Amino acid sequence: MTSRFMVSSFKRWIVWLLVVTVTTACGLIGGEKTDEEKFSSVIVKSENDYRDYQSVELSNKLRILLISDSTTDKAAASLDVHVGSAQDPDNYQGLAHFLEHMLFLGTKKFPEAGAYQTFISTHSGNHNAYTSFEHTNYFFDIDPAYLDQALDRFSQFFIAPLFTDEYVEREKNAVHSEYMAKIKTDQRKALDVFKSVINSRHPFAKFSVGNLDTLSVHDRREANDSGYLRDQLLSFYDEHYSASIMTLVVMGRESLPELEAIVRKRFSAIPTSDKQVESIDEPLFVKGSLPLMLQIQPEKEQRRLSIVFPTEEEVGFYRQKPLHYLGNLIGHEGKGSLLSYLKQKGWAEGLSAGTGLSYMGGATFNVTIKLTPKGVESVDDIIVAIFQAVNRISPGDDQRWLFEEQRALAEQKFRYQDMSTPIHYVLGLATDMHYYPLQDLLQGSTIMRQYDQQLIKRFLAYLTPANSFITLTAPEAKVDKQTHFYSTRYSVSPIDLQLLKRWVDGGLNPEITLPEANIYIAGDLNLKPSASTDSVDLPPELILEDNGLRLWFKHDEQFNLPKGSLLFSVRSPLASDSAEHKALLQMYTSMVSDQLTELSYPANLASLSYSLSSHGRGFSVKITGFNDKQDLLLDEILKALEFPRFDPQRFENLKQDKIRHLENAKKGQPYHRVMGQLPEMIYRYQWSEEQLLSVYKAMTLDQLKGFKQQLLARGEIDMLVFGNYVEQDAQHYAKKVSFSLLQNHAAPPPIEVVKLKEGILSRVIDSNYSDAALMLYFQGTDADKKRRAAMGLTAQILRADFYTKLRTEKQLGYIVIAGAYPIMEVPGIYFLVQSPVAGPSELKQEIENYLTQQITMAVDLDEKQFIRHREALVLLLSESPQNLWEQSEQYWQDIAQNYYQFDFKEQLIAAVKSVTLDEWRQYFTEDIVGRQSRAIWIYSVGQFTEQSTIGETPIESVPLFKSKQAYYHFP
Repeated sequence: MTSRFMVSSFKRWIVWLLVVTVTTACGLIGGEKTDEEKFSSVIVKSENDYRDYQSVELSNKLRILLISDSTTDKAAASLDVHVGSAQDPDNYQGLAHFLEHMLFLGTKKFPEAGAYQTFISTHSGNHNAYTSFEHTNYFFDIDPAYLDQALDRFSQFFIAPLFTDEYVEREKNAVHSEYMAKIKTDQRKALDVFKSVINSRHPFAKFSVGNLDTLSVHDRREANDSGYLRDQLLSFYDEHYSASIMTLVVMGRESLPELEAIVRKRFSAIPTSDKQVESIDEPLFVKGSLPLMLQIQPEKEQRRLSIVFPTEEEVGFYRQKPLHYLGNLIGHEGKGSLLSYLKQKGWAEGLSAGTGLSYMGGATFNVTIKLTPKGVESVDDIIVAIFQAVNRISPGDDQRWLFEEQRALAEQKFRYQDMSTPIHYVLGLATDMHYYPLQDLLQGSTIMRQYDQQLIKRFLAYLTPANSFITLTAPEAKVDKQTHFYSTRYSVSPIDLQLLKRWVDGGLNPEITLPEANIYIAGDLNLKPSASTDSVDLPPELILEDNGLRLWFKHDEQFNLPKGSLLFSVRSPLASDSAEHKALLQMYTSMVSDQLTELSYPANLASLSYSLSSHGRGFSVKITGFNDKQDLLLDEILKALEFPRFDPQRFENLKQDKIRHLENAKKGQPYHRVMGQLPEMIYRYQWSEEQLLSVYKAMTLDQLKGFKQQLLARGEIDMLVFGNYVEQDAQHYAKKVSFSLLQNHAAPPPIEVVKLKEGILSRVIDSNYSDAALMLYFQGTDADKKRRAAMGLTAQILRADFYTKLRTEKQLGYIVIAGAYPIMEVPGIYFLVQSPVAGPSELKQEIENYLTQQITMAVDLDEKQFIRHREALVLLLSESPQNLWEQSEQYWQDIAQNYYQFDFKEQLIAAVKSVTLDEWRQYFTEDIVGRQSRAIWIYSVGQFTEQSTIGETPIESVPLFKSKQAYYHFP
């Protein structure tokens, strides 16, 4: 019955899609076409999409999509160049990535390095860029009033960059720092092996990041290293940065004609060579080289099996999406799935399947399985099971319904899509413009229209043992080689013929079946009436407070979608009062989540998602999406929470996974390690990795069973129901939740945050990286909201300048960050550097010197500059939620912090607006540069062993330190 409903619904949606379009340039502006022709007439958009679109192609062949949204809090832009590491010269690998860095360091019109970053930051914006195999993308968002000025600066990257000699040499060090910062990252190490083993003539085999060696002079007859590298940059830029292979997406409050006038003025001067991107003909693997078995020893303790099947390019079949269809079937996690079978055997913890690498000329289909230690011993059997899952797929009319269900879900998701943030929206569209015709641009990545049996068979034929590249990543891997760039230990060998025959002859497995019809697909998509006509701007209302249950409700009239958010938090005195209880709580929620996988996966496919997570006061459940079947999902979640299936094998596997996760955390990047240390030092009931490890190693299933009974015996529940509901729905949900999970009322203890004394402390932590890392944290002298506002202003004023001074000019490292760090209501700010060239003592000196210089800055800062920064921070804080989920999260955070009037943001904005320049100077002196400051240096030494101490009062034992502190208390 479900599949018939979906097919008929799909037919209705096709009619809807044919009429919901938007006229582009010609119809909107009028007049005759010029030689700068518009390149389409209609763009299919979602019924929920209120924005206006227009396409423009300039005379230089730059293709542009304009988006007008008069209500947007942020303007945004993204320019995508269809060039990436694939185009790197063989003797200058990493050049495309290096060029991306260099474009931020000055242009002819705006020569000052860091000027662009400062302008964006000063006007409430964010910016970044990335280089991939086929693309280099630059993007930003900003206060809408400054879009034109930002585009003026942004466009100059592609018109007249300087490539100043001084910064060519400096930024080469920054690229090397980026390489070194991730040299122990297992994802990078595995990719390094993959590049070493594939066809060396394929462009993907190149080292895409770059380092000091690959970006140095390779013709030793050249005397000037930076000068020669600059020549390479100019040559690469002139050859590849052509407007003909660029796409630009701009979103702003201006009307479409106004946006068009802006982009014509700013981007028409980008040069063009009429260059087009050529398809890659070289095969990813040398003919006859497959099948192969690769083994890798990882940096962290992890076990993973992956099979890569090289295929032809799929993007031309975006309406059929054969690989997406196959990925949905093989990667399904519901009843009878491959993953369920592997978990029952005790071999696996997770699985994913779908398109891996995709480029002009080819693609790969990847199946990746997270293994248990027992799974490593059974790899051959697991591979048999994978091919048995593949064999289950037999395209024909009897399986057409599977495609129709996927297609209908995709259409439903698009029709009722949630809006995303402007910066992410333009970023995705700028890339998609290279692949989809304009008519389908907004839906090209999700649309599924045509069930093509022969096409599915064609791509299914690639998923064979003979066409497989198999990788086992595990500490037990047998290795005999090492890669050059990331020193990854690996081995590669052909597949034994008898083993290959076993995989070929695997046949079918009765325990691995195709997915069942999805019971969570929304059928009732009607909007429910509101009980009030003037409730749009009102916050949620507390409609029930009884015996430990507080229920807030609000009917949504802002987003007008048949969706909702149902959130509840079970708060218990036992949640985090000891390391033992903290670990048991985490294990309890993990086991329940694991139990729900088969049920929640199809719900997620139907745009009905849930999360279950532990926190400092208990655990939270969040259900969001189409509200029609939320009742059904809630019943299953409550059943699992109240009557968990404590399977001994699943308990042991999940327990070992927790232990591995904690042990692996010690091997994380240095800046992650130092940042992760701060909450442990500041929260009274935050427990260390060592403390939690000790608990997990000794934990038993009987302990967990007993803890579950204690946890639910006493507590309280906060609940929010927001969206397409009526009040009776909220009461109904609350009754179910309280009946299942609330026995006796008991309030949890307050959250306690260390109140630092005046002075400067230090804490050194272990790291197995050669890079050093150092973070300086300042805590405000009190928890006053105005002081918090002033601390936020300090972060706003300094963050871009700190980055420019210590990264761009001092070249201390790739990772240089400054920002606000409030903990509960306690103000804070941090300054962080990870460096391959300087130890903690040197980094400390550089940060101290920087802050000393800011005393002069604070004195010289004029009223106009200060107001600009204050307005920028206010705009950042004032950004509106983009969708129903973001709005519900904002309400939920207010509830969690006891702002039951839902006015935390308004209070903070008012505090920011009230801070005067003189007051800010006073706060800055007291909290940052004065003798009354309260600070902690947290650092790792790396290779700089001679700098193992930095001269401040050391914290040898965190528990002892916390036992002697005063605390802020937050109920």
